[in-house]
Amino acid sequence: MSHSDFLEKATTSIERYHMLSHGDTVIVGLSGGADSTALLYLLNDLKMEYNLTLIAAHLNHGIRGAEADRDERFCKELCKKLGIQIYAFHIDIPSLAKERGVSEEVAGRDARYEFFTGLAGERGKIATAHNAQDSVETLMLNLCRGTGLRGLTGIPPVRTIAHPVGCHGDEIVDLDCGGECATCKGNCGANIVDTLVIRPLIECTREDIEEYLSSKSQDFVTDSTNLEDDYTRNRVRHNIIPELLKVNENAIGNITRCLDTIRDDSAFIERAADELLSSARHGDTYDVRTLQAADKAILTRAISMLIHDACGTYPEKVHIMKVIDMMNVGRTDQVQVPSGAFARVEKGKLFIKLK
Repeated sequence: MSHSDFLEKATTSIERYHMLSHGDTVIVGLSGGADSTALLYLLNDLKMEYNLTLIAAHLNHGIRGAEADRDERFCKELCKKLGIQIYAFHIDIPSLAKERGVSEEVAGRDARYEFFTGLAGERGKIATAHNAQDSVETLMLNLCRGTGLRGLTGIPPVRTIAHPVGCHGDEIVDLDCGGECATCKGNCGANIVDTLVIRPLIECTREDIEEYLSSKSQDFVTDSTNLEDDYTRNRVRHNIIPELLKVNENAIGNITRCLDTIRDDSAFIERAADELLSSARHGDTYDVRTLQAADKAILTRAISMLIHDACGTYPEKVHIMKVIDMMNVGRTDQVQVPSGAFARVEKGKLFIKLK
């Protein structure tokens, strides 16, 4: 794929999903890998057209030692060459994972977004380098976990993160300063804002990305952990994706177009479910008869949304069906749903609360 073809493909995604506006400040997640290096170059190519202010953000996870330091040096040198400001943040992800009781993969992802949103503040957008293959891998993982329609949409081209306004100094962002550091002067976390996360490469294949970098004569770094099968995603990447490409060499692009259709269908059901909840709402409860009159697909999505709103976790199908079955019984009862929450039917009304 030529330089101009790549720009056209990525720009089509940017315009289709309204990712950029004139004068945006964009925080670019930069690891130094092929995807994020291509993302930085792409946005740099579009900088004049959209009058963008670009800021690169690199997180050193404290896991891969000298290799991680190599990646950081690469990112700083790349940004120096392109004349782009970069913030580099060091954090001990293994310790953070133990502290929060989550996997290193989850801790690393959460730390990245806390870092990015801290830099974005109230007005910036965040650009991540997720591409078409990443989205197909997510689809495969969600299928294996027994997902519903929402999980079949892959990685969304855009999404919004609600977060407290963070603080940052010259080379570091405080993930939780508690309003005590000199940089934020006590204002860190004082306001909750929404930040848009955009994925300009979401319809570009890995082949597209590498050809684009080749046209720029630009190298990139390789994370050695991406070559191992220790992580579930890597097993999908190294074993399932190559088999799909043997079935059809355009499998990634074809599945990506399918995902776009599923997103549209899912968004339609989401809107219908939201309308159902509005019509059934009575204060903090929901009229069971109104809910039961809805189509099953819409009711299922509505119950999923209620549980997510209550506990911040999307439920599995088994939890949703338990709630629906309880509603159909027609007597006072309650069932457990994720994160310690419970759903209860009382006097023909449904409510979901945390214990």
